[in-house]
Amino acid sequence: MAGNFSLITLAMLVLALSPTKDERLVAQQRPALDQRPLKLPLLRAGERCPTTTGSRDKVPQQEHIFGSGGFWFGNDPAFVGLGWKDANSLDDRATFSLAPVPRVGNSASAKTMWVSEPSYSGPILIRGQALDAEEKLLEFRASPGGRGRSLYLMAPNIRSATLWSFWPSYMYIPGPGCYGVQLDTLSGTTIVVFQAT
Repeated sequence: MAGNFSLITLAMLVLALSPTKDERLVAQQRPALDQRPLKLPLLRAGERCPTTTGSRDKVPQQEHIFGSGGFWFGNDPAFVGLGWKDANSLDDRATFSLAPVPRVGNSASAKTMWVSEPSYSGPILIRGQALDAEEKLLEFRASPGGRGRSLYLMAPNIRSATLWSFWPSYMYIPGPGCYGVQLDTLSGTTIVVFQAT
């Protein structure tokens, strides 16, 4: 009996540690995205931050998407929602204040939401940095997951073919400034520029 219990426990452990189908797909498709260089613009001294304009109409209101009534930034098939941007604001630019954002160490820990259209299937690579100082890199953390300089998502992450995929996360912002986020998918690259004040 004890021997059978050990075999069952070992089998369950192997299954738990084995990569899922989604994880295997990400591993197979990841090199294509990893090879893409960052194409973020660099600002000259005194140049204004070219913030991205968002829309409330890009992402439909679906119950599982936090912030679906607010502004979303990006292009098909993936979009980003800035959790600390005032959802009631009439200003459609990607700007928000760091003042109310909780700090973790030397960075502001800003809630950030990512979505992808139901028609998209594949990995999404997210990276970012300040546009006026290359050493100010953004870091990301999904739940569950560790904090790192890039974030990988796999779409779809929902069972219904009609619903959008949704991922809550945190973006760690070193301080006020102009930042760019690059979203790479198998169908292209989208750049979103935001200003944290």
